[in-house]
Amino acid sequence: MHETGLNEESNEAVILRERENSNRAIARRNLLGVGASLGEDYVGVIGDGTFVPSRAEYLRLFKAGFDRPKQSMMYVRTPEAVKIADDQNLAAEHGSWVATLPSGAVACTGSYAAMWRRTPAGWKIRSEIFVTLRADRSAC
Repeated sequence: MHETGLNEESNEAVILRERENSNRAIARRNLLGVGASLGEDYVGVIGDGTFVPSRAEYLRLFKAGFDRPKQSMMYVRTPEAVKIADDQNLAAEHGSWVATLPSGAVACTGSYAAMWRRTPAGWKIRSEIFVTLRADRSAC
């Protein structure tokens, strides 16, 4: 059982704030900021189905995009729900994402899910999966 509804709400608020900070870091091309929400054991699957086996590899992919600002896409993840586990140590987030070209045109959109884990350093993303549902194939 949950300790109190207030704990669940504050955990949800922290996760939502961390997601917003991550979106802001991507927009600012701030690699340290992107990494701040990721757990050391992060793994993911990006929108085209590519498995990303580590936090370092995920950050390398972002750095490669940041190094080409006139060609790389910007990503925004919009949470639709965050659910906190009964033991308050895990959370599930799901929502939608959009990738835009430097011109501002939408390149692709989809759904995502993230597993958050409470760590001594706070809530961190353990894993994510992004699914591309609509794409301009020339861009995505």
